[in-house]
Amino acid sequence: MLQDAENIQAAQSDARRLKVAWNGECWIVDIVDCEELVAGLKKILRGWDLVELAVSDSIQPAMVITREGDTYDWMLPSGRLTAKDLFGRPESTASALSDVHYLLNGWFVDRFSEYFTLHCAAVRFADGVVLFPGGHRAGKSLLTAALAAGGHMVFGDDVVAIDPAANEALALGMLPRVRLPLPPQAMGRKLREFLDIHATLADVEQQYLDLGPDRLADIGASLPIRAVVQLKRSNKLGPANLADVTGGAALRALISQNYSTAMPASVVFDHLHNIVSAASCHTMSYHSIEDAVSVLETAFAQNPATEIGAGQ
Repeated sequence: MLQDAENIQAAQSDARRLKVAWNGECWIVDIVDCEELVAGLKKILRGWDLVELAVSDSIQPAMVITREGDTYDWMLPSGRLTAKDLFGRPESTASALSDVHYLLNGWFVDRFSEYFTLHCAAVRFADGVVLFPGGHRAGKSLLTAALAAGGHMVFGDDVVAIDPAANEALALGMLPRVRLPLPPQAMGRKLREFLDIHATLADVEQQYLDLGPDRLADIGASLPIRAVVQLKRSNKLGPANLADVTGGAALRALISQNYSTAMPASVVFDHLHNIVSAASCHTMSYHSIEDAVSVLETAFAQNPATEIGAGQ
């Protein structure tokens, strides 16, 4: 396992080095004896510039990933953060990629301070994006997958960037994931078939979905934020219900999902206030995923747009 700088230098000599870049900024990761992670990283990122570089001591990687038997390990040399410190050492390819996915989100926040990020799903409806904030187990990712199955474009299933200057949602270009096991009692046959067809990079806890370019926005794609819908999944049978809420209620929901902790709270508040002031605000309780999709399409899917902004 990686313990110090000497270990890092030794690992680098056997590594495959990837430069992951967007909009003039790059993130360097060294991957040692994990060919499946190289392929996996290329698969889960959409619209990013991925280039393989020669390994040299003149460049310090942002992350070094190794494998010992069936267990992966990683280290961030700059801060000495390790897999064990964060989530524990990953025991599957999907789990290791999930760690990289998480840390790359953090890198984006650090490097692109003009944006801020929210813990929510974001899906295109017509000429704008609907944000779906929701707490743990609110069903964001599975609902996002169901909307993708219905032909809608995913901007994010868990984290979305916000361009406050334009008041737009900005896609981060990462494959969505659904939690496993799936709730079969709350989903129909068509959605199960869609998940099976698009399944990739899974373990017992999660499953990435390999969506095509018509269902997943590349990093930098942007659209105005049209609505905010706070999700409340119910274990009880009953129809999906979309109800209007005040801007203040929507604002509180978004504040609780803010990921950009380095941005001053007053600035974040102003940005989020601008979002809810320009969007319609709702809450949706639901049990059946398909029922929720039907209600959302009735409310928002009109006059489909023909283009998505390219971002910066």
